[in-house]
Amino acid sequence: MNAPSSSSLPLDGVRVVVTRTRQQSAALISALEKLGAEAVSVPVIEITDPADGGAALRDGLAALQAGDWVVISSPNGAGRVVEALEGRSLNQGVSVAVIGPGTKARAEAAGLTVDLMPSASIAEGLLEFLPGPGAGGGTMLLARAQEARALLPDGLRRRGWTVNDVAAYRTVGLPVAEADFAACRHADVAAFTSASTVRHLFDGVGRENLPPVLACIGPATADQAEALDLSPDIVSTEHSIPGLVGAIAAAIPQMVLLRPEPAEAADSQWLLEQYYAEIDRRFATGLDRSAVLTSDPEEVSPPNGLFLAGRLAGRPVACGALKGVEPGVADIKRMWVSDRVRGRGVGRRLLRRLVAEARADGLHRVRLETNEGLTEAISLYRSEGFVEVTAFNNEPHAHHWFSLDLG
Repeated sequence: MNAPSSSSLPLDGVRVVVTRTRQQSAALISALEKLGAEAVSVPVIEITDPADGGAALRDGLAALQAGDWVVISSPNGAGRVVEALEGRSLNQGVSVAVIGPGTKARAEAAGLTVDLMPSASIAEGLLEFLPGPGAGGGTMLLARAQEARALLPDGLRRRGWTVNDVAAYRTVGLPVAEADFAACRHADVAAFTSASTVRHLFDGVGRENLPPVLACIGPATADQAEALDLSPDIVSTEHSIPGLVGAIAAAIPQMVLLRPEPAEAADSQWLLEQYYAEIDRRFATGLDRSAVLTSDPEEVSPPNGLFLAGRLAGRPVACGALKGVEPGVADIKRMWVSDRVRGRGVGRRLLRRLVAEARADGLHRVRLETNEGLTEAISLYRSEGFVEVTAFNNEPHAHHWFSLDLG
């Protein structure tokens, strides 16, 4: 049986969680869908007025003089600056610096002239290129989120600028609907467009429900992921929506994506045949198929269990299953990873996904057994917190039995 060929669209069938605000997600969703992705909208933030209703921004803009600068760090900030000007132009001689092409586009579309945009769309890039103040000093008005990092204002003050750091808007978290927990867990990618989207999705659904692939629009967003002990898989070098989509489209065909599939499907059965063939080669006594405990399609299909398949560019390369054995307990069965993708952490991701699915289904324990010849599997189970226990079944090829309490 041959695996299917992949689609001509780089993101065909790939489920991508979009975390932007409902009002700002259309462009990202459209770009993803044009490449074949299934966009799943899970807005975790909304943009609201600052506590003063924008008074500090309006007053700060009016006070700027020739030689001063307005620094706008996001498209949201650009929109708020334009609103605060109320149809007026900036005072003569005031310059505008922006972070990121999206911010530049939003500012210019609203009639502002952008004088500086560093190539690196982060505060550090702006600090590198902004000039120092003139002999008489000068003011930098920072129009940005209330929650923004202190790096930029601190760096500007060290260079001699008077800094007016005003809250142009607030980013607040939204509660995540219960249905979105499963939507995130069953997605392939989470697309993060700001540090706040990382933080609020993590807080909203928890580590165990995050999609396996995390894509960040730039290094500041990736830094937030790493601060939460997450590992960004994709970090766009072009810090814009098109750049993020392009980075996802370039990376995904090289990644193994895990998702539930029908256990009776042809590809699932092909994966199981690869599993049996390999363990027959690796077991010292070979494999007696007639003696192994069953994992028939109905036993590893809802409501009794689950079958996960891993695909690389559409081709099946890994599998694993949950088989319910008693109330609150399931056994992990038939874990297999192709030689083509070993060494990429696929086995660990597969095991963690099976555990997450069991926990989400309300189970309190998962178990597995293995052969003494599968030393790398034994090491994996132990490193993931599985504890060796006495034999709980009569699997004839097993030498080690493990259990993990899910709490």
